[in-house]
Amino acid sequence: MYQNLWTETLNLVSLELSYQEYNTWINQLHYLSGDEKGITVAAPSRLAKDIILERYQKLIQGKMRELVGKTLQLRIEINSTSSKNKGKTKESPATKEGTRDPRHSLFNPKYRFENFVVGSSNDLAAAASKKIAENPGKYWNPLFLYGGVGLGKTHLLHAIGHIIIDKLPELKILYITGESFMNDYITSIQKGTMNSFRIKYRKADLLLIDDVHSIQGKEGTMEELFHTFNTLYAAKKQMVFTSDRPPKELRKLEDRLRSRFEWGLTADIQPPNFEMRESILRQKITSESYEVPEEVIRFIAESFTWNIRELESALYKLFAYHDLVNEEITIDLATRALKDMIRMKSSEDITIDLIQKKVANAYNISFSDMKSKKRARNIAMPRQIAMYLSRKLTDFSTTEIGTEFGGKDHSTVIHAISKIKTKYEEDDLFRQKIDKINSEINEEH
Repeated sequence: MYQNLWTETLNLVSLELSYQEYNTWINQLHYLSGDEKGITVAAPSRLAKDIILERYQKLIQGKMRELVGKTLQLRIEINSTSSKNKGKTKESPATKEGTRDPRHSLFNPKYRFENFVVGSSNDLAAAASKKIAENPGKYWNPLFLYGGVGLGKTHLLHAIGHIIIDKLPELKILYITGESFMNDYITSIQKGTMNSFRIKYRKADLLLIDDVHSIQGKEGTMEELFHTFNTLYAAKKQMVFTSDRPPKELRKLEDRLRSRFEWGLTADIQPPNFEMRESILRQKITSESYEVPEEVIRFIAESFTWNIRELESALYKLFAYHDLVNEEITIDLATRALKDMIRMKSSEDITIDLIQKKVANAYNISFSDMKSKKRARNIAMPRQIAMYLSRKLTDFSTTEIGTEFGGKDHSTVIHAISKIKTKYEEDDLFRQKIDKINSEINEEH
C-alpha cells in the first residue's frame, strides 16, 4: 500500500520539477518501508540525502499530504550499495530506446511525439514541431510556442530533441531554460569566460530555450540572446522557444529581440477540450495499468478543465486513494478521492473582485489595499493570498491576475502563489483560515 503511495507521490513530484532535476536527485531514491507516520526511502550517499532534505523534503511531503489528506514524514536512510534501479518506477519503451545516445538523458523519456495527444487546441504547434524535428533549419526559424502552464510546450521541446538525436546524431543540441541561460551568462561574467559562453551557444545546431519570457528586463541577458539569435539565424541553425504568452505581449523584452521572435512561426497551445482530456486520461491510464470505468474518465474530464498537469494530478491522486483504501474505482470513490481538488461550483461567476473583498475583510484591510503598491506585511500577505485564490478559483492567467492587482508583473503573481501554496501545505492554522475564506467565496457566488 505505502509503496504505491510512494509511486504516486513521485508522479506528482515529477510534474513540478524539470526532467534533469528530477532525474538527478529524486529518481535515485528507492522505497524501503512505510507506516501511518511516514515513508522511509534510501539515498545513495549523505550528500544526496542532505540535498534532498534541504531542497525537496517540503515538496515531497506536500504531495503526500495531497494524496492522503494528512501529513506524513519523509525519512531518508543512506544505502550506497543499493541497486541503481531498485524501487524506481518502471522504464517506458522510450527510456530503453533512449539509452542508445546519452544525450537522451537531457529529455524526459515520456515526452515524445507518440505520447502527445493532438487536438484542435494544439494541432498547429504539434505539426510545426514535427516538421522542424524532421528538417531543422529548413522551415520556420524560430518556432515560437506559447501557452499556459501545463499545456504541453515542454513536451514538444523534448520530443523535438529526441527525434533529432535519433535521426541526426551529428548535430549539436542545446536545451536550456531562460533562467538557466541567464544564470550561465552571469556565471561567465563572474569567471571571465564570456568567450566560452558565446562559443557554446553560437556553435549550436539546434537551440531549444524553454520559458524564454523569464529573461524579460534582464538587459545583459537579452543582449547576449539577441546576438546569439543573429549568429544562429544567419547560419540557418534551428531555434525553438517557449513562453507563457506571444512575443507581442512580452512588454519588458527589447523590441529588436521581440521582433526576431516573430520572424518565424508563432503557434499557441490552448487548454484541451473535453474529447482531448478524455484521450489524455485514457493514455495515462493505459501506461499505469489501472482499470478505470468510462463514467469515471468522463467525470474527471468534466471536472478538470484547465490544463494537462491538473488532469494528471487528479488521476495520480485517484490511483493513490484506490491503493490505500483497496476499493474498486467507481464514481463514488473518485468523488471521495478528488473532493478537495474539484471546484464544486462553476468558477465562471467567481470574480477577482469578490476574492479581493473576501480576503480584505478576513484580514481587516481595505479593498483598495489589494491594488496598491504598499508593502507592509499586514497588506502584502493578504494580497498574496488573494492572488493564490484567484489562480485557484478562476481561469485567469497570472498576467491577467497581476493586472487586477494594480498592474503587478506576472512573476510577482507566480512568486505569491508559490509562497502561499508552501505555507498552506505546512501550516495547519493558516490552511484552516484559507479554507474558510475559500468556502465563503463559494457560498456567496
